[in-house]
Amino acid sequence: MGSQNFKKDIAVFTAVLLFSVIIYSSVHWLDSYIYYIFDTDAYLTWHICLEGFSSIMSFCIFIISYYTFERSKLLRTIIFSSTFLAVCLLDFFHTLSYEGMPTFFSESSVARSTAFWLAARFTAALGLLWAGLIRKNRTVRVHRAVFIIMALVYCGGLFYIITWRSELIPVFFKEGQGLTELKINLEYIIVVLMFICMILFYLIYRDGVEAEEYKYVILSLLLGIFSELAFTMYSNVYDIYNLLGHIYKIIAYYLIFEAKFVLNVRKPYQALYETERKLVQYTDNLEKLVEQRTAEISAANEKLMKDMDYARNIQSALLPVTLPKIPRLDFAARYLPCEKIGGDFYNIYKLDEDNIGILIGDVAGHGVSAAMITVFIHQNIHVKREYDDGRVKVLSPKQVLNNLYYVYNRMNFPEEIYTVMFYGIINLQNKVLTYCSAGMNTAPLILQKNGQIRPLLVQGLPICKLGGFVNPSYENQSIQLEDGDSLLFYTDGLIEIDRKRPDQINEDNLMEYLRGVQNVTASETVEYMFDLYYAILGKKSMIDDVTVLVVKIGDSEQAQEVRQESAASSIS
Repeated sequence: MGSQNFKKDIAVFTAVLLFSVIIYSSVHWLDSYIYYIFDTDAYLTWHICLEGFSSIMSFCIFIISYYTFERSKLLRTIIFSSTFLAVCLLDFFHTLSYEGMPTFFSESSVARSTAFWLAARFTAALGLLWAGLIRKNRTVRVHRAVFIIMALVYCGGLFYIITWRSELIPVFFKEGQGLTELKINLEYIIVVLMFICMILFYLIYRDGVEAEEYKYVILSLLLGIFSELAFTMYSNVYDIYNLLGHIYKIIAYYLIFEAKFVLNVRKPYQALYETERKLVQYTDNLEKLVEQRTAEISAANEKLMKDMDYARNIQSALLPVTLPKIPRLDFAARYLPCEKIGGDFYNIYKLDEDNIGILIGDVAGHGVSAAMITVFIHQNIHVKREYDDGRVKVLSPKQVLNNLYYVYNRMNFPEEIYTVMFYGIINLQNKVLTYCSAGMNTAPLILQKNGQIRPLLVQGLPICKLGGFVNPSYENQSIQLEDGDSLLFYTDGLIEIDRKRPDQINEDNLMEYLRGVQNVTASETVEYMFDLYYAILGKKSMIDDVTVLVVKIGDSEQAQEVRQESAASSIS
């Protein structure tokens, strides 16, 4: 709530207080003139009208709160509703029991009407006190009818006691003497209760929670206090203070009605009107806003594309720029991302003079998130250990994957992201491939020099966030290679081309295709793979990254001689 509005409301509260003090201090001078306006015979009619207005206000507060509760389920709202239903009925009983009214179940009298009056005032004060003590936004699941039935039973009990058990009711007014001390003290208790209520609702108002509503409630309680004070000062039912108390009571009830109406009826419509006004204003400027937003989106998209290009360059820098030249080995690789950046990776490590490490992997998914994981893997995979004394220890594939698994699980990565990978070591002396798989979902193939194709057995747990539940069981496996053999490593993007036709190409098709590929270099094998891929892909869009890595066993010069002999024989 703005400080300006708060100061304005405080000024209104102060003005009402001062005005009421002045009125109550001076109105007794008008007592002798009041009957020039209406005589005592007409007072009954005035009383019916005044109390009728009060009952109507109470009923309106009940209705608005009752139907609002169905939407809000706020306990404070249903307390307002049931309280003012009870007040409405008790004020109605008070009106029908007033002295001079026809018989209403029993003879009308000052004592009976006064009892109903006090019952209504205590009900209003206690109900408002209960509402003021309710915690903000506290809801209740009890059906609203339960509160209404409780209010009706409460009013029925009071009606029975006051109407048919009048001997239980003390004397509140004595003809010719005026109010009894008990009646005056009870009115003072009601005043104290209303004052406490006013403090409670002032605290709610100060919090700025629906301040406009509780501003009216505070004013109502302030006027209600003066209304009750008036009923401690009259000497007969036609007294000027009696009339003034009824007028203040009507205004007080109207202010509570205004509070509930403002919050639950007028305020939503005002919000709707304000929304419509802003919508019209927005529509008028829509074309300009669309142009502005389009320019902003274009600029953001352009920046995003530049950032993606930078990311692609960074990721490309992590891949081998040139493959190592190793005697008796021929390497070739190609990486094709599905988007600007992807989740496939590979590398070749010269571990020492006798051992070459080969790595290939695939992060689940593709795009920026997968690319970030590839960066992490490149930074945290350790294939050998160097000591201060210059010694170098080559780590086995099992050790490499185990270390990476536990490092990965110390990171705060999403649980749904995982990586499958293959790491192997080729010994140049005995041509033995020692390897280990972390859930690699495509089996590397051995293209033997005799034209046979052998898939490697791969198994093992992917690099994933299961460190607290599963210990990986990576195991080293070995296989003997021969000169002229080729190792073909690839990611699943090579064979996952069309989700609608998953069997269009699979490992069996790929092996059948490779049986016709003999006596070729590693780079030619890679080209054959991508020729096959593009032929099947056609005009469809890629759905995953594709990586192919080929290692040919045997001296590169020997491979060249084999190709030259094949070419010469075909010419002859």
